[in-house]
Amino acid sequence: MHVIDGRKYLDTNETAERLGLSARTLINQRTERRSPMRYVKYLGRVLYPLSEVERYAGTVGR
Repeated sequence: MHVIDGRKYLDTNETAERLGLSARTLINQRTERRSPMRYVKYLGRVLYPLSEVERYAGTVGR
């Protein structure tokens, strides 16, 4: 987990694990602009806000 300006972020692998998806699925969603979650690029890393991941986790599998 990364904290930037008091906000918590997860990297791609952490996000994938939390959602029960593969990292490749998240990468594909991003590159194809199908990602339902916002993300930021910070110091060469793609980070997902924890609040976005938690919100999306509630919809996975529906």
